[in-house]
Amino acid sequence: MNDRPPPFLGHDGAITLVAALLLAALTLGIAPGLAVLAVRRTALGAPVLPDREPARILVLGHRLEAGQASREFVARLSRALGLARRWPGLRVFVLGGATSPGAPTEAEIGRAWLVAQGLDPARIGLETQSRHTLENLRNHREAGHDSGSEALVTSRLHLHRALLMARNLGLAPMPVAAEASLQPDLPRLLGEGFMVHWYLTGRALARLLRRRAWLARIG
Repeated sequence: MNDRPPPFLGHDGAITLVAALLLAALTLGIAPGLAVLAVRRTALGAPVLPDREPARILVLGHRLEAGQASREFVARLSRALGLARRWPGLRVFVLGGATSPGAPTEAEIGRAWLVAQGLDPARIGLETQSRHTLENLRNHREAGHDSGSEALVTSRLHLHRALLMARNLGLAPMPVAAEASLQPDLPRLLGEGFMVHWYLTGRALARLLRRRAWLARIG
């Protein structure tokens, strides 16, 4: 779920998507191309450990597969588990809502996986209402978890977009990559690059037009 679009939804989403496509065309692909390079640079340079003890550990969810954690989600959870064992006093927050009504949330499935690996349930916090990355982070902030440096665990190619959104919300996360190294995945790289381009275009357009509703959803 975290890797699905939308910094914006509905009518706003359509407007910002059209703007992003127009900007891509007007710049002959340079604007989204720069975003792709930024995504790759962040993915290549992301550490697997924060440089100091964080205030807490955040794990961004991922779309479930047949009601179970996907391989990508398990990689994120495994990295978070390693951090939790390294710093036994820290809590782990798993972020992610339900893909469809009545389905288990990504956060609940993530907690079940961590508990099965031996992590104390009392150390696990959940955010279960969000539909995508921006809502994950905004809901986490609005729950009062907006102080201190947090370890933000997600997939390497997802890190750049997640960090952009987190910092725009006033959070100060330390990036932690789920995978040991970046694996070749050109379609995913291009897709993430366009998502970053779309987000940045939408943010710029909202500020230019002074659309308070859009800006409120971003930050």
